[in-house]
Amino acid sequence: AKRLGVEMFVLDDGWFGKRNNDRAGLGDWVVNKRKLPGGIKSISKAIHRMDMKFGLWFEPEMICKKSRLYEIHPEYVLGAPDIEPVYSRNQWLLDFTRKDVVDCIFDMVSKILSDHDISYVKWDMNRFMSEFYSRELPPDRQGEVAHRYILGVYDLADRLTKTYPDVLFEGCA
Repeated sequence: AKRLGVEMFVLDDGWFGKRNNDRAGLGDWVVNKRKLPGGIKSISKAIHRMDMKFGLWFEPEMICKKSRLYEIHPEYVLGAPDIEPVYSRNQWLLDFTRKDVVDCIFDMVSKILSDHDISYVKWDMNRFMSEFYSRELPPDRQGEVAHRYILGVYDLADRLTKTYPDVLFEGCA
């Protein structure tokens, strides 16, 4: 690939949690050591030895039913408490209107970026917004959910780009 002019290798979906298919793992931003016994470090080092940059895929605003994060925090899903949210693309949206949810995802992504030599993040955002209800807002403020959700996405992006100014973040939708 290097001889053909490729400058960067990007490790896409599947490197994290129990992500063995598209029905599990989103929200669990920890390296799957069964798949990557040497972790991301070994892949990143190998790519850098080939004089290429290394990039990594995330979809940080989503969560799967089959994830450790959902098991611990089902309340992190965007939607009304007594109505099953739409499960599209085998995922739900995390409630980014909530600072604690954004903080949780920032901490997980930040740990990966701090512990590895990563030049590029491909940030997928492929699912439409279907729920416009946050358990954290009172009924008379539910009309703010879509706006506050996007402010949460912007907050995460702003914090990540300021903390990691040398990483190129690309939105992919």
